[in-house]
Amino acid sequence: MIFLGIRKIEDEIDLKEAIRKKAAELKIKELQEKASTENLTKEKLRDLAKKHGIILALTPELKEEVRELQKKYNIPSSKIITEQITEHDVLVKRNKIDHEKLGLLAYQRQLLQKEEIGAGLVPMQDVFDLVNTAILKGNIELKDLLKALKILKKKHVIDDLLEYDSGIVMIRFFPVEYTSDEVQVIGVAREKGYISLEDVCSALDWSQDRALKTLESLEHSGVAKYTASILKGKQWFFPSL
Repeated sequence: MIFLGIRKIEDEIDLKEAIRKKAAELKIKELQEKASTENLTKEKLRDLAKKHGIILALTPELKEEVRELQKKYNIPSSKIITEQITEHDVLVKRNKIDHEKLGLLAYQRQLLQKEEIGAGLVPMQDVFDLVNTAILKGNIELKDLLKALKILKKKHVIDDLLEYDSGIVMIRFFPVEYTSDEVQVIGVAREKGYISLEDVCSALDWSQDRALKTLESLEHSGVAKYTASILKGKQWFFPSL
């Protein structure tokens, strides 16, 4: 009986020790993840400020970082976004849509895309795919997004909204000077005044898709002129260079 009692006590001690170790491991993991998330947030914050002249000040803990970036890149207070928009903010009472909030939801999600935003001009269908989620799915249509984006254009939140005769709508969320891909392509084209798709891919080590989107963006904005011939193939000329 005494032996069994000692064994039980030892088992309880081992169990408590195991629980203590597990709790410590989980705490360490939590702290590591928190640090990693904070670093990622700071990195993204700096990236957006540098490339697009915008600050997403959604985390109070990053107040000092926000103040520093605003001063460094001379970013006006109007370009500091403090409210994180969700689908629930867009769909208000009785399934009524707050179109301005819908536009801001699209704007924020475009900002937070992990990939290089690059081309600047984005098809409206691509933007619609970003916001047609959760409770908004089935409750919004392309015409709602178009109305939302027109509100943002009127308020100078987005740079441009282009509607073509073909029915295609393209959105330029950020000015050319804040779109790094366009700047890089212009830099490559500066030497000769013209460039091909292959030139961009070779010089910048990009995929054809990324290069083509950027060239087409520059073409749509009037910075580049497209031409094609049997001898020279497809080229983009930059008259202002």
